[in-house]
Amino acid sequence: MVGTVHGSALGFAGGVVVTALAGSWPVFALLLLVVVVVVVSWWTTVFGAALTAVQCWGLYGSFVVGDEGHLVADWPALAVLAVAGTVSLSGLVRDRSASLVDPTTG
Repeated sequence: MVGTVHGSALGFAGGVVVTALAGSWPVFALLLLVVVVVVVSWWTTVFGAALTAVQCWGLYGSFVVGDEGHLVADWPALAVLAVAGTVSLSGLVRDRSASLVDPTTG
């Protein structure tokens, strides 16, 4: 598992790349940002996933929907990214269930 700071940094870097590549196509950019949030959320903490979702939403609202860095609050996009960020919860469940399994009994 990647810690909060490193997970957030990975999410921000992925969000910047997606924003730069797909900035002209809002739907495609949001779809790719969801992929970034899901992938990073799977490997980081819950707080790292939340930070990644908020950072990707900020990039989306500022450079894809907004103009020249001015944030346009796109609340449905934040909701979509927040739901994507809940993948980290399934990662925690996976880690907890793996730690409960006794290797001698399976």
